[in-house]
Amino acid sequence: MTEMQEEGTLRLPELKERRLPETCREAVSVLLKEVYGYDRFRDFEIYDDLFKGKEKLCISQGQLIEHVILEAEKARKSEAQVDNILLTAPTGSGKSLLFQLPAIYLGKEYGLLTIVVSPLKALIVDQVESLLDLGYTRVAYASSDLSPEQKSDVYRRVREGEIDLFYLSPELLLSYDIRHFVGERRIGMVVIDEAHTVTTWGKEFRVDYWFLGRYLSELKQNLGYAFPLFALTATAVWNPKGGNDMIFETIRSLQMEPCVLYVGTVKRRNIGFDIRQMQIEAGETYDRAKQRVVLARTEDFLDGHKTLLYYPFAGGIEMRLKTWVKSTDWHYVATYYGKKDKVQKAAIVQEFKEGEKKLIIATKAFGMGVDISDIDRVYHAAPSSTFVDYIQEIGRAARDGSIQGVASTDFNERDFYYMKRLHQTGNIAQEQLVLILRKLADVYRMKGGRQEMLVSLSDFEFVVKLPRTKNKLEYEAELGQLIKTALLWLEDDLAKRFGKHLIEVSPKNLLTEGYIQDKTGDAFAREFADYLTPIAGEEGLYKAHLEDIWEKRFSELGYKEFKQKLNNGTLMEGARAVSVGKHEVLLKEDASVIRQRMDALFKDLGIMLKTALIKSKGKFDEDGLRLLFADHNMDVRSAKRFIGSLLESRTEEGRSVSYISSAKKKDSNELSFTVTRGFDLLLSRYQKLFAQRIVGNAGDRLTYFCTPFSDLNMLLNLLSMLGGLSFSVEGGGTPCVLVCFNEPDLLLQLASSGDYRNQILDDNERIFEEQIELFTSFFGNDSLTDGQRWDFVEDYFTGMGVEELKKKYEG
Repeated sequence: MTEMQEEGTLRLPELKERRLPETCREAVSVLLKEVYGYDRFRDFEIYDDLFKGKEKLCISQGQLIEHVILEAEKARKSEAQVDNILLTAPTGSGKSLLFQLPAIYLGKEYGLLTIVVSPLKALIVDQVESLLDLGYTRVAYASSDLSPEQKSDVYRRVREGEIDLFYLSPELLLSYDIRHFVGERRIGMVVIDEAHTVTTWGKEFRVDYWFLGRYLSELKQNLGYAFPLFALTATAVWNPKGGNDMIFETIRSLQMEPCVLYVGTVKRRNIGFDIRQMQIEAGETYDRAKQRVVLARTEDFLDGHKTLLYYPFAGGIEMRLKTWVKSTDWHYVATYYGKKDKVQKAAIVQEFKEGEKKLIIATKAFGMGVDISDIDRVYHAAPSSTFVDYIQEIGRAARDGSIQGVASTDFNERDFYYMKRLHQTGNIAQEQLVLILRKLADVYRMKGGRQEMLVSLSDFEFVVKLPRTKNKLEYEAELGQLIKTALLWLEDDLAKRFGKHLIEVSPKNLLTEGYIQDKTGDAFAREFADYLTPIAGEEGLYKAHLEDIWEKRFSELGYKEFKQKLNNGTLMEGARAVSVGKHEVLLKEDASVIRQRMDALFKDLGIMLKTALIKSKGKFDEDGLRLLFADHNMDVRSAKRFIGSLLESRTEEGRSVSYISSAKKKDSNELSFTVTRGFDLLLSRYQKLFAQRIVGNAGDRLTYFCTPFSDLNMLLNLLSMLGGLSFSVEGGGTPCVLVCFNEPDLLLQLASSGDYRNQILDDNERIFEEQIELFTSFFGNDSLTDGQRWDFVEDYFTGMGVEELKKKYEG
């Protein structure tokens, strides 16, 4: 993985000299006509060598396709070292053709299988359906949305040689041995689409992409033969000396050395800019000013244009529509965001393509996987999450080269409120990473110091603050995203710090063995006896082969639907069998001592909360908490998580009962809290539960079976933050990760020191602040021509730092 130079900086990955074929073989040109109906290949520009300057070359799609095929043929013949290929090229340059056509040729000529890994299901479905519409039938996809029945049929067709181009979601690929999908078929090439995803930390980061490099490297070793990796993306920053590099980081992460690099030019000559400064008039609020300018824009956009209007949050889109568009024009307008179902989304895209809708107001969910060539206006109500995202989003204008597109915005510095809010939503704090490090050390000790162990994500549930009012599957997915990302940050940072991997993390995304509890009788146990093992001494409790139950008895259900029924206890009519987790607990102190500590803390907390109700309408802040918890030997990190765990204190049948709420203070990372009457009921509930369930002496081990949303699970988390016990969870339907502890002594030492700080997180914060400076410089300067703006974009994407950009363009 990461290699270190003596001075502690990252070594640049090895790049191979680019040797482009003169032309593409005739058989491929024939396929271009037969499958796609095109008479010739398109040309596009690449940089010759960015280490030397910005000189450009014009190359043909056909030349690159020939290069891809030649590498696959070298691998097939087990010839010299096979080169991997990374391509960046702007939206609309025909990237999908560059891997689809080689895959079609390799399948037809040699029977080789091409696997395409893509981060977005909509993108997968769109590309597969587009090929099917063209009449090419040797293509299929599999994702966790498909039922076992549907997937089984797809795998059969792949294994039997009926499919040559096979799309897979990363989480599915990483969950099984490759033979599960392909049998004995030989892999000719693996394509990683939207490859920039491996370097995009934050809320939009797809954590499973980070594991791909390790997985594919091991796959080649296990199969005993090589195949080229072909990674493609529209947007990636080339900056080998800077902290915002994406190209070399992608090569590292995907373990693509040796790699041949094609960096396409970022300039889009048929897209101009209309960027204006939004003035807030006397007596006008920011929101009113934004409403005024956007309304004026939409009137223009609806007059003969096809427009994509980006808004940061799904929650505000429907409400904003009423102020941004006149009611007489509503029938020309649609909204598009993540939570709309796929049928609605498909209908909206189709109406937009056909011109029935002229304006789509969307979040960034409208992007990858949507191919509409005649959009001529892209408007941003506020800056995107990053400058790279912004360039990718405006690139959806004028994909048809004969159209002149315009990227518009009305800029005010208060627009950054949205960007900051998005950043905070997906952010992980230093204090959370410290608690995760400690929890890893606890789990290692609890499980007997084994080098490798499966760790449930439930173990880390209360380190991150997630609202528990969500659908359980959505909650589980978001929990998995946050925790796996945090574990990867720890893994990567520790490797850079010590020059070796202290821990290595691998995902286990789908169902494994788990536990099922049925308190309604033995009907479920009799029906599924082949898949259940009774737990000795526990009535109605079984260890279950969940994957077998799903694939053999509920093959018509998709993964999410099966999990939903498993969580809700509705798998079988007449029985309420639910998925539970096995909680193994180690008492660090006698139960009586832990109880005394908890009661003392609850007493002082109760006094503080009552005082807040009487004196300040229930409001209190972190300073008060800090003092109170310090008296009980709890550090600030644990104290904040403890109170945070009470924020969403109970969820019953989808209804949240919360007595304490929190909000971030303006211009500060500190929290302010508000308590309501009834909080004493919350505290007494945990005291009663403690009396019923927590018994024993220091060193005793206890075992409980309960759901992740239960009061007992909450109590164990609270007591672990008090330091009275450690616990780990097994089963429960929550995803696991496989953790390999390579240097446990170093890890334990670091966890106990209390002074750990994650450098990756610090770097991300620095880059985020740079993004604000970047947008301010780009949007805040009215004097730049379209040509200068594209020069600005090119300079950034080819390695110029923010300070240099400001000097060059603000001057």
